[in-house]
Amino acid sequence: MNGVPGTPEARAVSQARPVPGRAAVDGSDCMADENGTRDAGGTADGDERAGGGGRAPGPVGGPQRDPGVFFDRLNPDMCVVTAVAGGERAGCLVGFASQCSIRPPRFAVWLSKANHTYRVARAAQYLAVHLLTREQRDLAELFGGETGDEVDKFARLHWREGPAGAAVLEGAAAWLVGSVLHRIDGGDHVGHVLDPVQWGGEGPDGPLLRLSDAVGIEAGHPAD
Repeated sequence: MNGVPGTPEARAVSQARPVPGRAAVDGSDCMADENGTRDAGGTADGDERAGGGGRAPGPVGGPQRDPGVFFDRLNPDMCVVTAVAGGERAGCLVGFASQCSIRPPRFAVWLSKANHTYRVARAAQYLAVHLLTREQRDLAELFGGETGDEVDKFARLHWREGPAGAAVLEGAAAWLVGSVLHRIDGGDHVGHVLDPVQWGGEGPDGPLLRLSDAVGIEAGHPAD
């Protein structure tokens, strides 16, 4: 998975922001580091606002810690991102992904620097992004609980070649292939801004798989 602990993917499995006590699920290859503890007050020094009964706002310009009061409320859709380059295929479960422009349409996915998929994606011209329904947890477990460093995930499912050889998974609720326009270093993850060139939505209907649905998937790749 693409980052789990400390991130949407990490909190779910492996390739991003974890909730204390939750397993990482950002994809076996895409997992983020998990922060095991947080200050009770949610501030840089852990102090609580007197009489407030809640967390005091974090300081501006002070020591930075995990702002869990915000991050722990997030429950993003999970997706599988695949990359092909240099004769190698890779894919992982990702929780950091969203549309980032309307005109022109753009989509961005963030991959953990620690995983196999990111290493392949660095040289890829195109990436494929796949949405899953809650009933497709088996795909989430494959791409979030296994690592491409050890197994060929694509040998276990049906897929086809898209533009420039991009790997498109059959049966996904919806999918999009985009050319990589920009790569942005965001810290332990790198953003890939995509220009959509091909897409489809012939897969099953139903609610999409979210971070909370992926909790319990054990990351197949270490966070670092």
